[in-house]
Amino acid sequence: MKRKARHPLVLALAVVAGLAFGTQVLAQTDPLPSWNEGAAKQAIVKFVEATTAQGSPKFVPPAERIATFDQDGTLWVEHPMCSQIVYCFDRVPAVVKAKPELAIFPFEP
Repeated sequence: MKRKARHPLVLALAVVAGLAFGTQVLAQTDPLPSWNEGAAKQAIVKFVEATTAQGSPKFVPPAERIATFDQDGTLWVEHPMCSQIVYCFDRVPAVVKAKPELAIFPFEP
C-alpha cells in the first residue's frame, strides 16, 4: 500500500537531517528563520526536539535519521512543467525516428 508523503513531515525530516547538533542549537537560534510563526513551524520544531533529544522516548539515533525531499526545489525545479516540456522536446525526435508513423510532419534526421 502506497502512503502519500505529507508536506510537513517531509520538511520535518529535512530539518532533522540538518540539525545534527541537537536541541541546544534550537534553544540558541531560530531553526527556521524564514518561516512565519504558526502551527506548522511549531509542530516541526517540537518533532525535531523530541527526536533529537537523547533520553526522549521518540529519540532517533543519527544513523537512523533519513531525509526525503519531494518537489521542494531540491531535486526538481519549482515549476516541473518546464522540465517536462524540455524532456519531451528532447525525446520526441528520437521516438519519431524509431516510429515514423508518429510523425505529424515529415521528419528527416
